Amino acid sequence: MDRPFTRRGLLKGSVLFVAGAAVSACSTADPLARTSSAPAAGAPKITLTHWYHEYGEDGTQRAAMKYAADFTKANPDIAVKVSWIPGDYATKWTAAVLTADGPDVYEVNDVSPNMVKAGQVTPLDEVLGAEKADFNATVLEPYTWGGRLYAVPMIIDPMLVFYRKSLFQQAGVAVPTSFGEFAAAAKALTQGKRKGLFAGNDGIGPLNTMVPWSNGNLLIDDREIIYDDAKVVEALTGLKGLYDGKTTLQGYSTDWWDPGALITGAAAMQWVGLWAVPGMTAELGDDVDAFALPAFGPGGRAVVNMGGWVQVVNGKSRNLEAAKKYVRWLWVDNTAAQTDWSLAYGFHIPPRNSAAAQAAKLGSGPAKTVMDAVAAHGVKQPALWTPEVRQPYVDAATAIVKKGADPEKTLAAAARRSQEILDKVPAL
Repeated sequence: MDRPFTRRGLLKGSVLFVAGAAVSACSTADPLARTSSAPAAGAPKITLTHWYHEYGEDGTQRAAMKYAADFTKANPDIAVKVSWIPGDYATKWTAAVLTADGPDVYEVNDVSPNMVKAGQVTPLDEVLGAEKADFNATVLEPYTWGGRLYAVPMIIDPMLVFYRKSLFQQAGVAVPTSFGEFAAAAKALTQGKRKGLFAGNDGIGPLNTMVPWSNGNLLIDDREIIYDDAKVVEALTGLKGLYDGKTTLQGYSTDWWDPGALITGAAAMQWVGLWAVPGMTAELGDDVDAFALPAFGPGGRAVVNMGGWVQVVNGKSRNLEAAKKYVRWLWVDNTAAQTDWSLAYGFHIPPRNSAAAQAAKLGSGPAKTVMDAVAAHGVKQPALWTPEVRQPYVDAATAIVKKGADPEKTLAAAARRSQEILDKVPAL
C-alpha cells in the first residue's frame, strides 16, 4: 500500500532535453503529448519519454528535469522528454502503454503478470547487474516474475506507528510489544477530545491488512488465497475490539497519510509513513518517535509496511537499449541523484543500501528508529495482492469490524471471490 500524494501544481506539461538544454516547455500543454518534431541537424538521434506521476513535494519536478538534462549532457545522442502527469496517473499510464506510442520509461507501484504478458515492461536484470546485491531484497522480490526482475526501485516508503512521547509518559504507557498492549495503550491515551490512535478516517485504514500480517498471515501465498483462516479471524476480531472501544479517531480533516492528527494532538498515535518525519519534527521536536506494529501474539511478528515507487521500461519501446541505459545511469549508478531524490524534497529511503547507510538525515532521531525497524521488521506487499484480488477482502474486513458480520462466513465467501479473480491472472 502506498500513500496518496497531496496534489500541488508545479510546472505542468513536458520538457524535452537536447544535449542538456530544455528546448520546449508549456504550462498549458497536454501532459500526455509526445514530441512530434524531427530532430534538427546535430540533435540527438533518440528521444526517450519519461513519465512521472505528479509528486506533491516542492522541487521534485525540477529535480527530475535536472537529472534528464544531466543524462543528456553525458549521452549527447539521447534526449529525454520528461512528462509530469497530473490527476489519475494509474489510469493514464495503463491506457498509454497499450500501444507502442506509450512512454519509454515510467514509474509504478506494482508489476503484474498481465503487464509482463502484454509487454508493458521488460526485464531489467542487466540494468541492475552486480549492484543488485546492494538493493533491499525485500523490496525487489514482488517485481520478479519467472526468475526475471522487471523494475528498479526509486524510493522506499516505510509505514508504521508514530507516537507522542510526552503523551505516553503522561498516561503511563510504554511502547507496546503485543496487539493487546497496543489496544490497551490506545484506550489509556484516549482522553477528552483526544483519541488514542489514528489509522484512517474510517477507523480502520491500513490496519485491516497490517494486523493479520502481524498475526502471521499475509492473506495470499503465491497463487493461493489464505485469508479464510483462524489467524485472520483472530486478527480482525482484535481490530473490531479496538474499533468498538471508541479509541480510534475518525472523520479527521486529512487522512492517515498526513501527520496532522498527531501534530495537533487529535491522536496520540498514528499510522503514517517516513515521509511525515520532517513535518512532525518541525512541529514537535523530539516529542515524536515510532515503533513497528507489534506482533499480534505468539507466532506473530512485528510489521513495518514497505511501500514505494519503482521504475520500469516499456517493453514496446522503440528505443529499449537507450531506455535501459538511462534507467541504469539514473537509478543504479547515480547514487547522488538517488539520495537527492529521496531526501532533498520529501523524506524517503534511497533504495540502494549503501546510499541509505550514508544518508546523514536517516541516522538520528525518529528516522533512525524507522531505519532500525525496517531492518528488523520490513514486509513488502505480495505481488499478486492486487487491488482487484484484495477488494473482496477489504469489503469483508469492513463488514466484520464495523458492522459485526460473522467473520468465518464473511471471510470464506470473500476468499472464494478473491481466488476466482486470482485464478484469471496468467502464470509466468
